[in-house]
Amino acid sequence: MTRASALLEDATGIRMVLQRLCLAGDRVDVAYKAQRAPYPMLTEDGERMVFRMPFEDIRTWGLKPGENLAIKLKDRGLEYECVVSYSGQEVLEGVETGQANIPRVLRRADLHRLADFIPDRGAAQPHAATFTNARNAIIDGTVQSFGEEGLELVLRNTKQDIRELLRMGEESLLDVPLEGGLRLRAPTTVAYFGENLVGLRFTKQADPKVLSQYRTWVQDQQVLQASQDREAFSPRGFQEATARMNRAAALPTVKVLVDRDPMILLLTEKEEFALRLGEALSRKFGLAMLDHIKGPVKAQLKGIDANGEGWGRTRLVLIHNQLRLASPLELCRQIIDQEGCSFPVVLAGTEEDEALKRHRAVAVGAVDYVVVEPFRILSILRKLDDTLRLFEGT
Repeated sequence: MTRASALLEDATGIRMVLQRLCLAGDRVDVAYKAQRAPYPMLTEDGERMVFRMPFEDIRTWGLKPGENLAIKLKDRGLEYECVVSYSGQEVLEGVETGQANIPRVLRRADLHRLADFIPDRGAAQPHAATFTNARNAIIDGTVQSFGEEGLELVLRNTKQDIRELLRMGEESLLDVPLEGGLRLRAPTTVAYFGENLVGLRFTKQADPKVLSQYRTWVQDQQVLQASQDREAFSPRGFQEATARMNRAAALPTVKVLVDRDPMILLLTEKEEFALRLGEALSRKFGLAMLDHIKGPVKAQLKGIDANGEGWGRTRLVLIHNQLRLASPLELCRQIIDQEGCSFPVVLAGTEEDEALKRHRAVAVGAVDYVVVEPFRILSILRKLDDTLRLFEGT
């Protein structure tokens, strides 16, 4: 197996990456001079890539055709960087967009990781694994990525802090069952940490025969994934209009994650964030999640509205900064001005420029802005509780 290259220069391979981002509604991080912001990928047609970017941002940034943009993106957990030429703005299916040429090269930005191969999300069941620490405690985990020289694993018990279990350079015995009756058992050392993640590097004491079988297995998985990628690739480009028609035919409905009152309605595309928030709030609040794509929000709330005519059990709307198409500010304005929401609306996002984001949220009708990145549960609870108390009886 060949170590993952620092550069992806194959034109078709680059377009495959962009099409996967479009299909997932993922974002690319766009930077120009001192400006930087994430924008959802919408489409690519072999000549250009198109991302949702409000014209107001384009004017504020002072973007002109021909200017270079620095792009960061993540595909299957791997981070890439590139430079593209901005080619202009256009309204696409009612959405304001910015456009740029297809990058000629994608450069890996995380080559320090033991991550030569990451299975596609949802393609298969995660590989369970066990590993030990210096105290011979057995730790349950799942494999996040496979590398020629080691693996990345996450804890199955997300409430545990991996730094309390392992130390840098500490020896660990790894055991991972693989398909076809194969089993990877190998001594490793802790190479690095991430959030709930550890990189385990094979030591010189690892059995060469076991490692050879493992590397052959990984290579076979890479070949299989590449074949599936070729089948899914559309040479004519990702057809955003068709994708939207498919989405509209099956608009998502609300999911009740915690069934109790008062009920908070969370609008987000990130289910893992919704689950984490639901677990944190469950002793005091109910939580319903909606991965909103387009159209009226109220029409998609049948799961919490018995009559199907209003907001149902909702007592507060929380709009996350991670949405598929609309911006949080635009969606807030829609809910209040067009749908007549009488409940408090709170926007949620990162700590960066918190005061400015709060000012913008209030300007479009929200009552407040709450920081959820970093995730400080006591601060979030206090903010939501104070807001609900303030609006009781109004």
